[in-house]
Amino acid sequence: MPLGNRLIAAALAMAFLAAPSVARGQGAPLAVEARGGVAVPFGAFAGGDGVGEGTGLGPVFGFEVTLGSAGRRTLYAGFAQLRFGCDEAGCPRGERYVAPGVNAGVRFALATDHAVIPWLGLGVLTTRVESPGARLSPAGVSELGFGAEASAGVFIRVGPSLAFTPAVRVSRADSDLPGGVRLGLRYLVADLGLALTF
Repeated sequence: MPLGNRLIAAALAMAFLAAPSVARGQGAPLAVEARGGVAVPFGAFAGGDGVGEGTGLGPVFGFEVTLGSAGRRTLYAGFAQLRFGCDEAGCPRGERYVAPGVNAGVRFALATDHAVIPWLGLGVLTTRVESPGARLSPAGVSELGFGAEASAGVFIRVGPSLAFTPAVRVSRADSDLPGGVRLGLRYLVADLGLALTF
């Protein structure tokens, strides 16, 4: 793992251990979420003309598991599949970049033990880009890439064991395409989660 990613992971671990334990910051010790929304690429990933660049927005589907503590912190881990449009990146008509990956990190509640709990999060992620037929990348599968994300959202309890969790996150990751070309994935995800709490 690159040094930058190791430093991010170490900072997340220290922040989790140092966060105060006062009241529950998620409203439940455990939640399982199904998530769906849209991914919006930006920077060269959206507007560049290099290999793998020039992508468009697309849908996101995934799930997360969150583990709340007795304090303001909540750990999360999940899986998501992002499907970027890639006509400008040289994909055959109708094809998409598919970027499955996993993420994990920590959220910090800005309020505790309420029906509505806003939070901020930091995390790390891994992803692999699948782009069959993309220009200069006929095999279409990248190396496993690593990156980081920052997020903000709200935990909204709507029943004894049900909550909505709208969120926005900004992510960046670097992944090597066949032929040694490094692709910088830069994107924003806006999605909504439906959480079962335990």
